Amino acid sequence: MRAVRHDDGELEEAFVRGLSLESAYQRMLSGGTKVTPEWIESMTHIDYDRHMAFAVTTVRDGVEQFVGVARYVVDPAALRAEVAIVVGDAWQGQGLGRRLLTTLLEHAQGAGIREAVGVVLATNRAMLRLARSMGFAVSAEPGDATVMRIRRNPRTLNAQPH
Repeated sequence: MRAVRHDDGELEEAFVRGLSLESAYQRMLSGGTKVTPEWIESMTHIDYDRHMAFAVTTVRDGVEQFVGVARYVVDPAALRAEVAIVVGDAWQGQGLGRRLLTTLLEHAQGAGIREAVGVVLATNRAMLRLARSMGFAVSAEPGDATVMRIRRNPRTLNAQPH
């Protein structure tokens, strides 16, 4: 696992384009995210402060590939970070989501973030199960039955069972 770098555009693009429609929908909350150069740049040109991202990589045929990515973007006024995770289809169910989320929360904790939040499709049972197992509070999104809110104080990371 490593931090995403500004020169990871091709890796990010290949990863996102390789996701199944279901995985892309679960992560992006829509099936129509356009993978434009501007979008790729926004995902890879992070400042490691207000926007942090980690990737789990593997090497196949001598070429590094992303197999999972987690990121947060900070609302500095609230010291709150919105978190997001996506794991490639072939790698799901192997604990990468937990590793990514743990690393993200550890980094947020070190950065003084007071709250980690996220929006998860109500049908994304795997992510909701992971969030609950890691101490996130899960609640319905007012006015939208299709999504759930997850919320947690990163400082309680070490107090939660894995």
